[in-house]
Amino acid sequence: EADYEPYYMVHFRDNPPMMIHNSWHGSTLAKYMETVALMRIMSGSDQNSEVERRWMEVTLHMQGPDGLIYTPTKGRPWAHRDVGFETNVEDYGYGFQGDQYITAFGNGRMLSTMSLFAQRDGGPVWRDAARRLVDGLAELAVDDGDIAYFYPNILVTKKGPPPDGWKPTSFMHSETSRVPFGLVHAYRLLGYEPAATLAGKILTFLRRHSYGEDGTFFSTPGNPRMAHFHSHAHGLLVMQQYAETMGDDDMMAFAVRSFEWAKSVGSNVEMHGWDTWENTPGADLVGYFPEHVDSPRWEGSEICEVADMVALALKLSEAGVGDYWDDADRWARNMLAEGQLLSTDWIYRLPESGMTNHDPVYLSPSVAGPYNSTDRVPERNLGAFAGYPAANDWYVGDGPGTMHCCTVNGARAMYWVWDHALRHQDGTLRLNLLLNRASQWADVDSYIPYLGRIDVKVKQPVRLEIRIPEWVAPSQTRCTVNTAERRLDWNGRYAKVGDVKPGDTVTLTFPIEERTDIVHIEKQRFTLVRKGNEVVAIDPPGRHNPLYQRQHYRQSNPRWHKIERFVSKEQIDW
Repeated sequence: EADYEPYYMVHFRDNPPMMIHNSWHGSTLAKYMETVALMRIMSGSDQNSEVERRWMEVTLHMQGPDGLIYTPTKGRPWAHRDVGFETNVEDYGYGFQGDQYITAFGNGRMLSTMSLFAQRDGGPVWRDAARRLVDGLAELAVDDGDIAYFYPNILVTKKGPPPDGWKPTSFMHSETSRVPFGLVHAYRLLGYEPAATLAGKILTFLRRHSYGEDGTFFSTPGNPRMAHFHSHAHGLLVMQQYAETMGDDDMMAFAVRSFEWAKSVGSNVEMHGWDTWENTPGADLVGYFPEHVDSPRWEGSEICEVADMVALALKLSEAGVGDYWDDADRWARNMLAEGQLLSTDWIYRLPESGMTNHDPVYLSPSVAGPYNSTDRVPERNLGAFAGYPAANDWYVGDGPGTMHCCTVNGARAMYWVWDHALRHQDGTLRLNLLLNRASQWADVDSYIPYLGRIDVKVKQPVRLEIRIPEWVAPSQTRCTVNTAERRLDWNGRYAKVGDVKPGDTVTLTFPIEERTDIVHIEKQRFTLVRKGNEVVAIDPPGRHNPLYQRQHYRQSNPRWHKIERFVSKEQIDW
């Protein structure tokens, strides 16, 4: 009835659990559209395609003559509904009136989505829409010499110059990177210089506004809980993409420098259980990054920031400015994978748990309004990603339950892991991550963490290179091709198998065993048992929906699941 508009906040602590719409809806729809398209590339699924088609139709109707996307409020009373920031109306942009409004946040996201659609269908509709939107954003932005920003903020944005003496200082300006991400995507699609110029100016503003030159995250203005990790990490991701696209070495070096600092914010290692592998101090073993940096209170690890860090590790590695493949592997196998909701029965037991909400910002609505839903809420959120997980539990009562920005960002990170797991170029197939992956060149069967074994079933003639994880020594690695021994050459951590042909099965084997680490994760001490990069046990365990219930991984007999694999033919560099 509302054009399949997604819910945003999910209140698991309510009895019964509740989903609500609110004023973030104009900023999140484009995220869904982008991520659903990427999921279809991975899976080949056309499930509920009528929803996606309606989203596309609505998007084209929302684009005005000036090229900007206007979010409707008429007939959507939730568009005026606050999420608890009543005292910061000007900072957050709430309290707007009228039948429609502009959100630079949503416009930037929609520009990415339009650029993706244009790549997929090759027709003129989305290309033209994307170019018009670039022009609209250029008119909307406040151009201040070598920097650009939005007034009063990125969430609800006004046309025209700001009042004399006004300076961009609000919390929401740290979220500005959503716009240059769309501009970078549009520039790659169109080669349209105004997109690159505006992206560079916004990123220069963001770099000065939100980061120290040493890469540290500045405390976010107006936010008493210090620097918002996701806002800053996403900014780094956009800087990396801009730098790679434009050949900006200085911007790339800054992204690397700040990423290295961000890594140190994760868990700290007190005692390391590996005998042959040296870990850098403070390296994060699971991918837990607190939502707010240097906060005096406990902070959950919003999956949004986990997704950002996974993406950065992948893209910086592929750009050749660092080797972070193992970081991406650890974080994807642990916090990202565990952040997805795979069971729901525990949610119905939450009202009996006696938990209290630590944050008054997210007090649950007392009455289910006409735009809220209590219909099968846990079941309908199966597969969503966590907004407020602890290191050992999917949800501990901080925040309402989850928010679906984490769902779409977590799912998008899954696409990036899938995409970067292997690369084919100039006749060479390079495996970067030892994960199960079907492709048109070869199918990869990973036995990790049950066994240290990878089978590669070759479909096309290729030169094969396989990167071994950091916990494996080259001297421990054995290779067979169709059961015959094959001597390996090495390029760093890549085992160069050499030429293989269709029908060949290449098998790499190496030792894999358990190690114990004592770590500090967000003001708490934990004991991790890891097998390879995979956490197979954590102590103390969680209470409500404990993470790392992986006793089966501690065995050496793999559990088998018969599936039909989809082999994607689309190559989208995203």
